[in-house]
Amino acid sequence: MKAALIVVDMVNEFVHGRLATPEALKTVEPSKRVIEAFRNAGLPVVYTNDRHYPDDPEMNIWGPHSMKGDSGSEVIDEIRPESDDYIVEKHTYSGFYGTNLDIILRSHGIDTVVIIGLDADICVRHTAADALYRNYHIMIVEDAVAARIDRNWKDYFVKVYGARIVRSDEIAKILSEDQIET
Repeated sequence: MKAALIVVDMVNEFVHGRLATPEALKTVEPSKRVIEAFRNAGLPVVYTNDRHYPDDPEMNIWGPHSMKGDSGSEVIDEIRPESDDYIVEKHTYSGFYGTNLDIILRSHGIDTVVIIGLDADICVRHTAADALYRNYHIMIVEDAVAARIDRNWKDYFVKVYGARIVRSDEIAKILSEDQIET
């Protein structure tokens, strides 16, 4: 296996802003651990961030949020991207839809995506679905995601996407044991 990390919507709007939840805040420390493990292993880290225009479809559902050009659409300071990381701007729930995410992953020979971020039952779910449709293996870090609506998201991911559910404190070991090719 060769893996990349996808960090979904860990932006100010969802962690510290108008659409923040207590659960989202709890994902910050586990996210740091996972990002650090991937960087230490020399594996790609890709941030997929909502950066909406006023006419994006989600505006009718959630109202203006994480708008392009405002601080709400910026990655939280606690896990800022580094120069070798990728930042993918998205306008829908999925990190794949209408973006270059698949091209980035394929250029690195990736066959497994490890996903962290917000929310497990919205943008993480749609990103995982599109990963499945593109034939990637899926791993979700349960303490580095939060759910807004569906608190039973794990069963869905396992049954529908064939995802492997792990914890942040397992990632460094998984990477070091060559269970995922670097």
